[in-house]
Amino acid sequence: MKNITNVCFVILATLCLQQINKVESKDLISVACSIALHKKDCESSLRSQPESKSADLIGLAKIALKLAEANANRVTSQFSQKLKKESNKYVKEELTDCLEAYQTALEKIEDSIDALASKRFSDASTWVSAAMTEVESCKSALSSNKAFTRYCSNVLAVTNKAAGN
Repeated sequence: MKNITNVCFVILATLCLQQINKVESKDLISVACSIALHKKDCESSLRSQPESKSADLIGLAKIALKLAEANANRVTSQFSQKLKKESNKYVKEELTDCLEAYQTALEKIEDSIDALASKRFSDASTWVSAAMTEVESCKSALSSNKAFTRYCSNVLAVTNKAAGN
């Protein structure tokens, strides 16, 4: 009888811990985005990624970085396509400048990914901030500065939480 009681207690304790972990993982995205400038955007973008369900704070920061990187890759591709078709010299110069800005921003995002992998949170934040600054100069109508800046802002918020701030 005593063994049955012990087994029941272990099973009950295990089930309780599993429920606590589920609640904590659901709320982790809210915690990670709690200091984001655009909380709803931060939460929805992270929740849209299936791997976020099992991610810790560092994993969520990596996901946020990947979203920023994907956005910058999309914009870079758009600039490249438009540049091939454009004949106006001044528009070509503007597109070239923006293309270079986003390519540099992508390099900085890649540096951030490396820094985050080594838990160098301050370095990761510095590189993300530099990427945001890089694309600020791009005024092209094709530019998706706002989306890229929001993704980067989300990265900064989640990275700060991962660093314990």
